[in-house]
Amino acid sequence: MVKLFIPILLIGLCFVSDLYLFLRYINSTTTSLWKWTWWIPLVVLMGFFVKFLFFSEGLAKEYNTTNLFLLLMVLICIPKILFSICSLIPKVGIYLGFLVALGIVYIVVYGITIGFTQLKVRHVTFESSRVPEAFDGYKIVQFSDAHTGSFRGPYAHLLKESVDSINAQQPDLVCFVGDIENFTPEELVQHREAYSAIKAKDGVMTIMGNHDYSTYMRLPKNEEDALVQQTRDMQRSFGWDMLINENRTIRRGADSLYIIGEENWGLPPFPQYGDIKKACEGIITTTTPPSRGDRGGVFTLMLSHDPNAWRHHILPVITPDITLSGHTHGTQFSIFGWSPSSMIYEEWGGEYYLNDNGNISRTTTKEHPALLNVSTGFGGNFPFRFNMPREIVVITLKKKNTK
Repeated sequence: MVKLFIPILLIGLCFVSDLYLFLRYINSTTTSLWKWTWWIPLVVLMGFFVKFLFFSEGLAKEYNTTNLFLLLMVLICIPKILFSICSLIPKVGIYLGFLVALGIVYIVVYGITIGFTQLKVRHVTFESSRVPEAFDGYKIVQFSDAHTGSFRGPYAHLLKESVDSINAQQPDLVCFVGDIENFTPEELVQHREAYSAIKAKDGVMTIMGNHDYSTYMRLPKNEEDALVQQTRDMQRSFGWDMLINENRTIRRGADSLYIIGEENWGLPPFPQYGDIKKACEGIITTTTPPSRGDRGGVFTLMLSHDPNAWRHHILPVITPDITLSGHTHGTQFSIFGWSPSSMIYEEWGGEYYLNDNGNISRTTTKEHPALLNVSTGFGGNFPFRFNMPREIVVITLKKKNTK
C-alpha cells in the first residue's frame, strides 16, 4: 500500500488541477465539444493505474509498460499541478506556470534521451603512507548499480560502450559493488558477452546489492533463493569473483592488498545480510572492535553496496583504508549542484574521508586518511538522468612520502 501512495497522490492532485484548469480556462472560454478531450490524458493514466492494480503480471514482465506509465505520470501530472499552483500568484502566475511546466518537460525529455546516454570517467588519487610500496600506482576501476534490465531497446548499446570505457582504463583491478539487475538474473543473459569482456590484471571482484536478492518480485522464499543463486552463478560465469562475506588477498612480492566483500547491509527497509566480522575473518584477529582510525598493519579495500553501512556497520568493527559503495544513484538528478540525495544520505556521491582526528570531510591532507567513495551509478532502474551522468571511477593508489 505504501508503494501505491505516490501514484494515487499524483493522480489525485492531477484530477484536482485538471478540474481547476478546466473550469477556469477551458470550459469558460469555449462551447466546443473538443474541450472534453482535455480529460483524455488523465483517463489514460487512470486506465494504466487500474491495469497495474488489478491485472499486473509483475514488474519484471511489464518493465516497459511500467516505465511508460511513470513517464506519462511525470509528463502529465507534475506540469499541470505546478502550473495550477503558480497560476494562483497574481499577475505573473500564468507566465511563471508556463515556464515551470515547460522546465519539467525539458528535464524529463532531456533525461531520458541525452542525459541517460552520458558516461563520465571520474578519477581519484588516493595518497597515503599506508599504501604498500609494490602497489604505488595501482589502478582500481569501480562501477556500481548497473541495473542491467534498463539497457534494452534504444539503450542496449550503451552497456557495451561503457564496458569498453572500463577496459580503456587498463585497470589492475575492477570492482563492481552491487545491483547488477533490476528484478531477475534473466536481464543479464543478453549482456553476458559484454560483461565477460571486462578485463583487469587481477580480475573483477563483485558483491551483492539490494536489487540482487529479487526481493522486489515478492516470491516465495525458495523461489527467491533460487534466483539469488542464479544471479551469483551468472556473475561467476562472466569470470568475476563473487565475494559473499569473505575476503581475498592480492600479492605483489612481499606486499599485499586485502579485498573485503560483504553482502548488502543497509538501514531499514533495505536487507541486512552483511556480516562484517565474517567478511574480515583472518584480517581482524581480535574480538575487541578497534576504535575509529585504527586499521592495523594491513592495507584494506572494502566493497559494500550501501554507503550507510560505512558509518553504522563497518567503522565500529574495522576502518578500511578504502571503502567502495554505490546504491544512491545521486537520485539520477541534480540541479545547480544540488541533488535530493543529500537530504536522504549522509554520504551519497563522490569522495568522503575519515581523517586521523575522526572527522569526516570531502577533502583531506592527513597522512592516514580512510576513503569512502560512493559511485552515483552505471545505469538506473529507470533510464533517466539529469546532470547526474552514469559513471565509472578510476582510483589510483599513491604511496605518500613521509620523509
